[in-house]
Amino acid sequence: MRLLMVAMQFPVEPGQSYLTTELADALVAAGHEVEVLHLDWSAAPGGPTRTFFTDSGVRVVRCAPRTLGGPALLRNASKFVLSGRHAARVAWRHFDLESFDALIAWMPAMAIAPLLPLIRRARVRHRLLFIWDFFPDHHREIGRIPGGLPFRIAWWWEQREMNRFTAIVCTLPGNEAYLRAHYRVRPDQRVLVTPVWADTKPLPPVDSAAIRRQYDLQSDAPIAVFGGQLVEGRGFDQMLGAAEAGHAAGSPLRYLFVGDGRLAPMIRDRAARATNVLYRPPVPRADYLKLLGACDVGMVATVPGVTSFSIPSKTIDYLRAGLPVVAAVEHGSDFPAILEGYRVGRTVSFNDPGGFHRTAELLSTDTAIREEVRTNAPRCLDEVFDVRHAVATIEAATRP
Repeated sequence: MRLLMVAMQFPVEPGQSYLTTELADALVAAGHEVEVLHLDWSAAPGGPTRTFFTDSGVRVVRCAPRTLGGPALLRNASKFVLSGRHAARVAWRHFDLESFDALIAWMPAMAIAPLLPLIRRARVRHRLLFIWDFFPDHHREIGRIPGGLPFRIAWWWEQREMNRFTAIVCTLPGNEAYLRAHYRVRPDQRVLVTPVWADTKPLPPVDSAAIRRQYDLQSDAPIAVFGGQLVEGRGFDQMLGAAEAGHAAGSPLRYLFVGDGRLAPMIRDRAARATNVLYRPPVPRADYLKLLGACDVGMVATVPGVTSFSIPSKTIDYLRAGLPVVAAVEHGSDFPAILEGYRVGRTVSFNDPGGFHRTAELLSTDTAIREEVRTNAPRCLDEVFDVRHAVATIEAATRP
């Protein structure tokens, strides 16, 4: 098949990768042709359009967003409207749309709304929408967009664009139920489920002492690590609450946060005031993976009150490094069944900082548990998170 992928994140700089790049490479390896329209949401508005090829032969056309000035609400709303129009013009000029068998895109679909009629007029038969976070529900629940009229407009608009897709792909079985309860799904739309994916090859051992010296980390203290974007929706209240509980208990466990984002100043401030909280700025991915190998337990958390479910993709890197995972996630999520079913981690309740800390401390120091995780992690990665499952899902969704 010839596949057109439209994504807001598609890094190709040396040492960087993302779920979208890994999926494109896996589709090429499976014998498909892939081209990518990269609407680079994080780029400075108004930038030029560029075309290049990846090492696997994927042609990528990258364009910058468009927006108006003024208050934040106007900037954000205009970014969706103007960027989508610009992406549609770029697609019309740079791609032979009628040559594609399928479109792959991600929610929010409204970000590329003007492109979707072009796709239908080009008779692209299969149109797949991946949902990692439900827009706008999830964004309202974590405080990224206001409720009331702005939310209702965003929901109506997103629902209209969802109707243009032939298949919708969720990350967990529970999210299929959420989709059907909160959105309208046409009888002829296929709904499929595949977890998030990434490179699942186990990481080689590292010289832990040398890595810790490199990043000025204490050599003899267990370390719980969080790596990734320091933004809303990552559950920092849960993890920092656990750090406070550990400090009160006199625990040697250190809480390390690696990354950047809107909440980085808050994390840096906490690290300046609490001896057991550490902050390090982002590093190249290869170096980050080595840093994980010098830590003892990986942390993930989501946000209380969020009604849809997610699998934090950083879980995969933790397991590749052989780290047990401690997670505070939504009640009813399928994610705990994966961690605990494969015996690679444990989950705790929301708003239980003491429980999160005690679990993190146990996972970071119990040698029997850590050996069990190192044994079980490769099977979990292969059977749940390997990108081949996403490729198979796409192939299933595009069969007659």
